[in-house]
Parts: sequence; C-alpha cells; structure tokens
Amino acid sequence: MVIVEQNPQELHALVKDTGSTESMLKNISLGSHGFVLAVSAKTHLITYHPDQNMIGTDALDNGIDIDNLEDGKTFFTSVKNTSLYCRVKLVDDTYYVLAIPESDTATARNITVGVILFAFISIVAAVALYDLFVLADDEHNDHGDHEYVKIGRNLRFNPAVGRRATALSIAGLVLLLAVTFYMQTLFALSSQATVNRERVEQIDQTLKNNAMREDELTRQYSEHYATTCHIIAYIVEHNPELATRANLHSLAETLGVESIYLYDGDGNMTSSSTSQRSYSLSTKYGDSSYEFRSLLGGKDEYIQPLSINRTTGETYQYIGVALYDQDGIADGIAQIAVRPMRLEEMLKSTKIDAVLDGIKAGAGGFAFAIEKKEGTVAYHPNNLLMGKKASEIGLADEHLADGFSDFIYIDNQKLYASCLETGDYYVYVAAPEDSFMHQRVPLTIATGIIAAICFVLIYPLLTLDTIRGEEKRSKREDDFTARRYNITVTTSDGRIKHSESAIGRWLNISFKWEDKTPEQKLGTVLRWFTGIGVFIVFLAVLFKDTLFGPRSVFTYILGNDWQHGLNIFALTASIMYACVALTVCAIVQALLRMLSNVLGARGETICRLLSSLTKYGTLIAMLYWCLGVLGVDTATLLASAGIITLAVSFGAKDLITDILCGLFIIFEGEFRVGDVISVGGNTGTVMEIGVRTTKINDGNGNVLLLRNSSISNVTNMTKLNSYASIDITIPVGESLPYVEKVLKDELKSVHDRVPAIIEGPFYKGVVDLSSTAMTIRVVATCKETDRGSVMRSLRREVKLMLSRRDIAPYQLVFDHCDAVESAPRAATAEELAEADEFNEEQELASQDLGNEPLNQ
Repeated sequence: MVIVEQNPQELHALVKDTGSTESMLKNISLGSHGFVLAVSAKTHLITYHPDQNMIGTDALDNGIDIDNLEDGKTFFTSVKNTSLYCRVKLVDDTYYVLAIPESDTATARNITVGVILFAFISIVAAVALYDLFVLADDEHNDHGDHEYVKIGRNLRFNPAVGRRATALSIAGLVLLLAVTFYMQTLFALSSQATVNRERVEQIDQTLKNNAMREDELTRQYSEHYATTCHIIAYIVEHNPELATRANLHSLAETLGVESIYLYDGDGNMTSSSTSQRSYSLSTKYGDSSYEFRSLLGGKDEYIQPLSINRTTGETYQYIGVALYDQDGIADGIAQIAVRPMRLEEMLKSTKIDAVLDGIKAGAGGFAFAIEKKEGTVAYHPNNLLMGKKASEIGLADEHLADGFSDFIYIDNQKLYASCLETGDYYVYVAAPEDSFMHQRVPLTIATGIIAAICFVLIYPLLTLDTIRGEEKRSKREDDFTARRYNITVTTSDGRIKHSESAIGRWLNISFKWEDKTPEQKLGTVLRWFTGIGVFIVFLAVLFKDTLFGPRSVFTYILGNDWQHGLNIFALTASIMYACVALTVCAIVQALLRMLSNVLGARGETICRLLSSLTKYGTLIAMLYWCLGVLGVDTATLLASAGIITLAVSFGAKDLITDILCGLFIIFEGEFRVGDVISVGGNTGTVMEIGVRTTKINDGNGNVLLLRNSSISNVTNMTKLNSYASIDITIPVGESLPYVEKVLKDELKSVHDRVPAIIEGPFYKGVVDLSSTAMTIRVVATCKETDRGSVMRSLRREVKLMLSRRDIAPYQLVFDHCDAVESAPRAATAEELAEADEFNEEQELASQDLGNEPLNQ
C-alpha cells in the first residue's frame, strides 16, 4: 500500500491571488485617481472596492442609486463626499463600475470653457469698443442731418457706425465660431486620447501582470508535478515489483497524472501505465525527448515546457526525475505526462483575446491586436477580421508603431486609435469618431447663438441716437497737430482710409490715446487682448506641472506623446510653444530697448541689431520646430535648403552683398543710429541700420531707404561739432573798418541770444569782392542737428545788428565747406589798424571754421 499526502494550500492561495476579482481589479487605475468597483447584480452588495471597509456593504447606503446600475449607463454620484463620474459594465452577475473623480476631468473642461469665454469676451468687447471709438471720433466732426437716417420722431440711425458694426460683428462671430469649434474638437479629441491612453496603459499593465501570473502559475504547477514525479521515483526505487502496467496505472490515477513511463540506463522504455511498450529517448540534439537524457548524466530532474499535441490540440507537459541504484548512480528515469487542464483554463485568461475582450474606450470604443511576427489580426471584436493581414483591414506601416495616436480607417470606419507595442503584438484601443465628436457642433451653434444675441443687443445701442436740438460741433484745433503722424489716403475704389505715416512707423511713435483713430484704438485693444492671451499661455506652459495634472489634456499635448503630423495636437502644441517663444522674444526686446535708452549711440545700434536678430531668429527657429511637429522631415528640409541656396546664390548676390555691407557698417562703426550723414546728395538722420537696408529721415518727414551695398562716400556730420556759416553782401561803398567795428562790438552778444551756438560767432573776413559789392562771412560752432536753426538765427541777428548801425545788407548766401582756409592778408591802410587787430584775433579763433580754398 502507498499513502500519498498532498498539501494544495499554496496552490489554492496562488489561485486566489491571481484569479479572484480582487486580484484583477486592484491593479486597474483610471486617470489619476480613478478605480473600478464591483457590485453584485443579485444582492447589490459591494464585492470589491479599494477601501476594504466598503466591501460587503450595500451600494445604496454608499450613495450608488440602484436605478443607475444598468449596462452601459453613465452617471454622476457622490461616494464618501467625493463626486465620481461613473460608467457601468455588466459581466455575468456582477456590475463593474468605472469611477473617475470629477476633479480629474474638471481641469481640461475648465480650461476649454475658459478659452472660449475669453475669446467671447474679447470679441464682444472689441466690437463694442470699436463702435464707441467711432462714435467718439464722430463727435469731433460736424455731421449734418443728411448723414443720419431718421427713425420715428426722436431716433436717428448712424449708417457709418452701422456698417462698421455689422462688418466687425460678422467677422467676430465667425472667429468665435471657429475658436469654439476648435476648442470643442480639441477637448473631445484630447479627452478620447486620454481615455485611449489610459486603456492602453491598463492593457499594458494587465499583460505584464498576466505574464507574471502565467510564469508563477506554471512554476507552481511544475513544482507540484515535479514533486509527484519524485514520489513515483521513490516508490519505484524501493518497490521494484510495482513497476508493472497495472500498478503504474493505479498509481497514476491516485496521483492525478495522465501517464507514467520508466526508462533504463540506456534511455529505453521498460514499463508504462499505458499500452506503449517500446520507445527510446532521442539521441538527436533538439528533439523534445533528447533533454531527458541529461537525467542519466547526473541531472536530478527535468521539467519540459508546456507543449501542444499537433494531432489532438491538447496541452501536455512531461516531467522526469532520475532513478538511482543502491550506490547512488543514475540507472534509469521516471517520467510522467500531465494534462494541466486547470492551469490551461487559468492561462486562457492571460491570453491576448481574453485581455482585450470587453475593453471599452468610451461609447462604441474597443481594442484589437495585430500579431507582429505574422502581421495578422490576432484579436478583433469582429470575428470576420480575425486572421486577416493588417494591410487588408486598412493599417499602413506608419500605423504599426508604439505610441501612434491618430485617426485610422478600419473596415471603412473612421476611428481614433492609440497603439501599444508589446513583445508579440501591436495592441490598439480605438473609438469611432462620431462617438466622441457628436457634441462639438451643437455646442458651437449654441455659443454662436449667444454671441449673436449679444451683438444684436449691442447694435442698437451703438447705432441709434436721439434727435436733439441744434448742436454746434467743431473740430478740435489741436486735431491736426495731434494727428500730424497720421495720413489720409484714398483707395482705388474711392474710399478714404486713415493710416500711420512712414515717419510715424519708422520712429515707432507712441500716440496719446485721444490722438489715435478708431482703427488704431481697435488695433491697440486687440493687441492688449492678444498679449494677455499669449502671456496666459506662456504661464500655463511654464507652470504646466502645477496647473495641470499628469492626466490632463494639455499635459498630454505638451508631452509630445502624440503622433507628429498634421493633426490638432501638433497644431495646438505649435500655438502654445509659439506663445512661449513670442513672450520670451518680447521680454528680450523690451530689455534691449531699456538698455538702448541708457547706452550711447553704439550701444543703441547694437541693441537694435540684437533686437532684430532676436525677432527673426525666434521666427525662424519656431518655423523650423513647428514644421518638425507637423511631420515635416526638417533634416531633409535643411539639406534641400542648402542645395537651393547654392543654386540661387548667384541670383541673390545683391541680397548677400547688402547683408554683408550692413554687417560691416555696424561693426566698423562708419555711422550709427542718430548720426547725421550725407550720402549721394541725400542728407538726413540715420533712423535704423537694418540687415539689408538703412533708413534715413531727411528732416522733411520723408524716409529714405538706401540699400547697404549702395552706401558709399559717406560724410558723417555727427562725429565732431559742425558749424553754421552765413555770407553777408554789402555795398562796396560802405566803410569796411566801420563794419568790422560793428561786428566786434556786437558779435559777443549774439552768442548769448542764440543758446545753440557752442563757440563764436566769428568774423571770417571778406570772402568776395566785386565792383559793386563785397561779401563778408560770419561762422559759429554748433551741432550738426542744430545747424539749420543756428543759420537762421545768425541771419536775423546780423540783419538787426547792421540795421541798427544804418548798414543795409541786401544779399545773404549760405555756403558750407570743410576745406582749410589760409589767413587773409592784413589791410595796409592806417585807419584800418584797429580792424587789422580784430581780423587777426578772429582769424586765430576761427582758423578751422568756414574755410573755402577758392575764396581766401
């Protein structure tokens, strides 16, 4: 008699740990804090909840309405003061409730609503403010009654305001509809992407857990049957007489194995519990039975992996242990064959079809898998697609990639799918487009209706006016002065438009608010709203970890986990990062402007250059990055750009020359912003030195654009102080000594009356002499920018001076020359002694000013 004692507690504990409801649900997470709870369909008791204290309690007592427990139903409920968004799935006699805290979805919803609300307020405010600006502007103009349309006895309609309000309202409404539709699409698509990603992560975790479960189950079962095989070996070693077919068959039934085989020291079968009598272990390496020969060479046991019988399709496992003689030398093998049906059943739950069956991703969503090795459908809810090639059902090679997330077409159905790559499969979680996009059109229409109602309510308030008594309106006297940098242009169709003059644009003049036209005020308001929006996006990106949760829609977008290409995620990411780049660029340019205000001319020039480089560098970098996000191969693009640049370089040589000349001008310091220069007969103040052109203000409100390569023979009139020179022609009969005495007495007082004069004025002597007149010259040192005003002041002072002494000049001629003048000859007349002294004194004082080599 053989007595065998088995203790299956460890195996039963493993089955409980790996096959129970708790073991399957405890590893499932939904969102950041979501979970799955189970409720019995018969008793309505909670059979699983992450909180162990709630297991076994009534669902109704915990806030779950029994009426909501229907397959596929979604609802909100509150459990332990936590608001949950729930969806119910009925499997057998158990309701599985997928519960997500409302706070997990509130962030994305609030942001979407906030963006739409911000756009709504901005557009409505822009329309209303623009109309108010037009009305305020009209107050400064004298409108007759013919410009209004009378409505009734006390109302009149302003057609000009009405036209503008209508046009701007329609444009604003279209823009608002576009923003609303975009945000609703983004929210719906991003929410579905988040759901898909959660399901993919859930599947990934389940597959990993199943792999560990499979290994653990297989190990436990193998160890269990290996122990059984050792028992059989022990029995046969100590009771050789039991090695008969009948005894082995009885022993196999007792121990719960399929069959028992005994082999001698040469690997030949000596006995079995079956009808098989003759069989020898293979001596060919690689055969399934070859490994059992290792037991004759000193190995104690060998457990063969599970194998499927090709004939019957049943799963078998063979386990062998060595038989030893009295000297402890291996002289045979005891082998058992088992059919682990319980293990086989449990392992079925770990297979890909069992894992994906029942996976839902929103309404109508499902999961399917593609086998990597064969490229065929391993699982799909539609059995007709099972076994088909991936290309046959609509999948392309770019779709077979880990992390893929985009629209695909399967069986002529548009799905939004997310892919997970495992060791053997590409696993997809997909949802039909209409299952999560159906609300965006109604919500967009509702938003448009609300905006239209607001515009309709605002319209009469802005366009209607009461008829009052005779009013006297007059334009402000300072309107023309205040708007001196604004110009009125007439378009080809006869319309009159207000625009900012070139001098105003180049000088970046900041007008007072009351000096702006309604269009300029509207532009300012729009820039304010845009700037606020851009800065808010900048802060959101900068503090994304604080503002958004790890499962947020925008965290997903900023994480770049989506498929790069032309899709809404790439577009949104481009917009958000563009806002960051623009904000940083604006901050850098503001700092450079501040520095340019405290630095000298060279510093201002460098700051302007850096500001320009910052702006264009940011634009080029953002364009390059956005193209990459949108799926463009930027490396290939750069290579192509290099070839194209080489090809067109000969045609663009002028552009390259302009750029190089501009760099040389800046770094060699030939002239700077603010310098007064003379180039090719054009004289003016340098406003900007660009990469390709230089802008000069000629002093008359004109802006001259000069190509850098055309700038040559520059006269920089700002390096040193310039001078003002005037010529006075007086009759030849006047006493020259008397005239020089008058100048000696009066010129010193001119300096006090003309503060712009730095030195002087000085008398330069007679510069021209004819039979009827003589010409004398007076010069004064001043800044080049003040030269014109000093010349005018000198003319006036000299005229007044000579008139007081009864001397009548009748011709004033201006001449400007940089040549050095030699000293004039001293007079010989005795009465000119005092004049000679004055001449010598003035000559020394002004020896570097007002010299003309042809007229000394």
